[in-house]
Amino acid sequence: MIKKILVILLILILVVVISIASLIVFVDPNNFRGFISNTIKDKTGYELTIEGDLRWHIWPQVSILTDSVKLSDHGAQKPILTADNMRLDVELMPLFSKKLEIKNVFIKSAMINITDESKGDMAKNREQSTSNNSTDQSSTTNNEKSASNWKFAFNKFEVADSTIALQRNDDLINFRNINLTVEQSNDKNISIDLTGNVDKNQQDLYYSINANVEMSQFPQKATIKLNRFDYTYKGVTSSDQVFKGNLNAVINYQKEPMQLSSQNIAFSVNDNHFAGALIAKLESKPYIDLQLNSNKLDVASFSQQKQKSKDNVAVQQTPPVVSQVTKSSNELDFLNSFNAKAQLNIKQVIADKITLNNLKVDMVNNDGIATIKDIDFDFAKGHVSANGVANGKQKNTLIKLNTKATNIDLNTFFNQIQTAYDLEGSVNANGVLEASTLSSAKLLSSLAGNIDISVNNARLNNLNIQSIIENAAAAYNKDAITPENQKKYTEFHNISTSASISNGNIQLNTVNANSETLDIVNGSGRIGIMAKDLDVNLNIKMLGGWNSKSDTIAKLQKITIPLRIYGQFANLRYQLDIAKVLTEVFSDKLQDRLEKLRNKIENGGSKDKSNTKSKALDILGGLLKK
Repeated sequence: MIKKILVILLILILVVVISIASLIVFVDPNNFRGFISNTIKDKTGYELTIEGDLRWHIWPQVSILTDSVKLSDHGAQKPILTADNMRLDVELMPLFSKKLEIKNVFIKSAMINITDESKGDMAKNREQSTSNNSTDQSSTTNNEKSASNWKFAFNKFEVADSTIALQRNDDLINFRNINLTVEQSNDKNISIDLTGNVDKNQQDLYYSINANVEMSQFPQKATIKLNRFDYTYKGVTSSDQVFKGNLNAVINYQKEPMQLSSQNIAFSVNDNHFAGALIAKLESKPYIDLQLNSNKLDVASFSQQKQKSKDNVAVQQTPPVVSQVTKSSNELDFLNSFNAKAQLNIKQVIADKITLNNLKVDMVNNDGIATIKDIDFDFAKGHVSANGVANGKQKNTLIKLNTKATNIDLNTFFNQIQTAYDLEGSVNANGVLEASTLSSAKLLSSLAGNIDISVNNARLNNLNIQSIIENAAAAYNKDAITPENQKKYTEFHNISTSASISNGNIQLNTVNANSETLDIVNGSGRIGIMAKDLDVNLNIKMLGGWNSKSDTIAKLQKITIPLRIYGQFANLRYQLDIAKVLTEVFSDKLQDRLEKLRNKIENGGSKDKSNTKSKALDILGGLLKK
């Protein structure tokens, strides 16, 4: 039994060897040269040039090998494709029936040029050539079929170690190290594997793609299942600035009107994960409808990479090259190239120590003007909401927002922005703010607008205004004035101000405050956002807080006392001209005593002038001592 099986196997092997040998002897692969070139011409319109003779390759697969090949458009200066060699893996048995069934097309070290030099007659006159070639192609195909029984079909297409040079306007983008495999599993489905990298102006994008395409209704419709799209991006500044992640989705393609849509997009960027839906209408001006959701977005890694890259860059000693290209000064100019609707929901956004919760963004872009319907988030134990516009049509950048903040805790706020502070409380604010740049480095200095601010349960640490005034008054007056409040802070029920913002400063037009012992009846000044300093002049009215009673205290409670607070946030200083204040306080007392002196002198008569004069000197001496 074993011998019979071995004999059968030997016979089969001999049949295969004889068949292959017969193929090599009786079938010349150069017979396929014209058929292959004509088929490419019919299918694509490009001319395929095969240099050298075609030859058989038997092991491990029956294949036809070529030397270098070129694919050109007629009239072009350069071929659109050049390759070192091409291999066609074919089915063995159909060859004996004069059928060329190609299982695999493999192109090695191809260079694909999509530039002005590779454009020929077909590219320049595409519409006319398409109508003219439709009849020519059909007749050529029919003639080919009538002249030969060879059939052209393939199940797999491969490109290895290849490059694409893509010219777009004046930019040249290079797609390098391309490895592509397109395999047809049946008449309705193909699978695609693609790896490579893209470089442009010292920026590199590395990618790896695996997808399945369902083509039962192609070319009208198709379904693309993007199983994997892994990417790594390295910026021009430093190799340390890296963005990487992946994308997967099921994308539906529609030809008329041309549209891409997906209801289950999922992607990640540096461990930040998003899910959402997309509708992209690819018309003359694209329209994009995007919805994104995420549990957490941590942008701190991005900013740290940028800072690190800045620290590592050496100072450029040579003078910079000045570009002569005129660019728009509006950073929002890109809004004119598409229309869009976007909704964004992120449960938590972390940027260094700044944390935003429940961020919601709803906006629409139409003809270069983005209408921000709503920006809504929780911040520093409070809430912030805004709406407005971002204008990309005018000459300069303009972002305008109607902003409202409620119950923002100042302790949390200053800690998150890492700024030293002496003011505590709960802030409510509303106003209209404008910005003229998208740059994070210039954003604060570009802010402008008007805003009303109210601080409830305010506490000014390291500065006791009441104690300052009381101590100063006690030093300049003989009346017993003992300060009652010796705390190291000042408390107010409420501080309110109307302010304007410009050039990195908050200009306080009015300042009012109240507490149980003192009021700020009016004030004005400046707070430096960038310099982190302030210079404020306050007019203060003392309501109480003295532990004794006298005419001096009573008069101090009736007047307003000017106080200047200035300096860095972490080292505030004050200035109080108490001598001037006390001059006003005691001027009435001095006037009363002078009136008494005058009356005594006038009423003393001539009977005892010497005695009257002596009394007058005593009273005047007493006033001078005061």
